[in-house]
Amino acid sequence: CRGAEGEKESQADFLVSVDPDLEPVLRHAIEHFNNNTAHSHLFAVREVKRAHRQVVAGWNYEITYSIAQTNCSKENFLSLTPDCKSLLNGVSRQKSNYKDLSTLCPVFPGDFVQPSKICSDCPKDIPVNSPELEVALNHSIAKLNAENNGTFYFKIDSVKSATVQMVAGKKFSIAFIARETTCSKESNEELTESCQINKYGHTLECKAEVFVIRWEEKIYPTVNCQPLKKIILMKRPPGFSPFRSVPLEKTEEGTTRHLRPCEYKGRPQEAGAEPTSESEVS
Repeated sequence: CRGAEGEKESQADFLVSVDPDLEPVLRHAIEHFNNNTAHSHLFAVREVKRAHRQVVAGWNYEITYSIAQTNCSKENFLSLTPDCKSLLNGVSRQKSNYKDLSTLCPVFPGDFVQPSKICSDCPKDIPVNSPELEVALNHSIAKLNAENNGTFYFKIDSVKSATVQMVAGKKFSIAFIARETTCSKESNEELTESCQINKYGHTLECKAEVFVIRWEEKIYPTVNCQPLKKIILMKRPPGFSPFRSVPLEKTEEGTTRHLRPCEYKGRPQEAGAEPTSESEVS
């Protein structure tokens, strides 16, 4: 965006549809339309028919353009992404916008630091106890048990972290701990809520990516697990004591006693006396 702070004269330009100066204006216009329409799907700009701009303490744009419905529903997409494609048989319209860009793109001083852009389709953290994770977690543990060659089923013990990303559907990235249960695959057709964790069983540290495409009713989980590393604390052997290294003295009577540790003290120097070179042992 451009601004013209302090200009008193008005000047006009006619723009061609490929002019890069139109991109931020059209992006804002289509975002405003998608956020304020009750239509179930997002729209994208199809063609720019006519564009005109004028400078009066900022850019004023007058644009005539057509829009078309895309395959991205608002339920699954927060905003337009490269995956959103215009539908040939979808709804289309023609619009005219007259925008004062002094409000959309204000003129900032030279030392102004532009705030970071908001990424609507970047991964975002979600609470590990969010109900939104239930479907993804169920498919993750089912995938783990299907691919694991162990005799017993595993179940999720705790979720460490989780993110969700709007792509062609939703992509969940989850880190969790899975533990072996007391339910064997031979005696049980599937993992159930009644299966208890075996406290002596194996523990796995897992990372899962789950794609949920609701309009196709399809879910694609991928799970990678590694045995959880355990920290082993070794016990002291019987009879071990931190005092074993204390020197002992054997007496003539056959008994032993602890030697008193030596303590070295410096002797205060008397006035006019020669300094001593040895310390006194008490």
